Amino acid sequence: LLFAINALVFVLLNGLKVVYLLSYDNNFQAEEFFQKQILQWFILPAHTENLWNKPWVIFSYMFSHYSVWGLISTCLWLWAFGYILQDLTGNKKLFPLYLYGGFIGAVIFLISIEFVPAFQQNIPQYFMGGSAAVMCVAVAATTLAPDYRLLPMLNGGIPLWVLTLIYVAIDFASVAQSGSSIGIAHLAAGTFGFIF
Repeated sequence: LLFAINALVFVLLNGLKVVYLLSYDNNFQAEEFFQKQILQWFILPAHTENLWNKPWVIFSYMFSHYSVWGLISTCLWLWAFGYILQDLTGNKKLFPLYLYGGFIGAVIFLISIEFVPAFQQNIPQYFMGGSAAVMCVAVAATTLAPDYRLLPMLNGGIPLWVLTLIYVAIDFASVAQSGSSIGIAHLAAGTFGFIF
């Protein structure tokens, strides 16, 4: 279900973007109108004053991907950690944990921008994608069974904590380009996964 929702929103956003690109002669102008008229209704804005007239974006942002790589990355990591979490806890924990992680990430993202002066230097315009939610799922699965073995045919297997370490390193390397407030949101979501 999580894969389907992420893929559906991706297809919807990019389908609408194609309509905008075909409707305008200037690609820059088409992109600008698409972001103002469509994308802003799905992504989490960096400032809370833009949030009050569209509160649903606290949840819709975690299903919204603008790039193919963002969608593939979210789905691959979600598949890896989500499968393990479902194997350990059953089918009823993954969806709520994804939503909780994304929600906590959104709240901490907004709070850090509003109240931490150091983060106001490099403010991203918006936050989108399921990376905070997947971080929550990854940490929760690893906390439950850090020695869970992947590929057991290869010399006894690879412990889950190694995969999580790789994921966290890749995630924070990519987040370093986006801004510290997004990194704090991922850290908060991961902390919630640990507590959960």
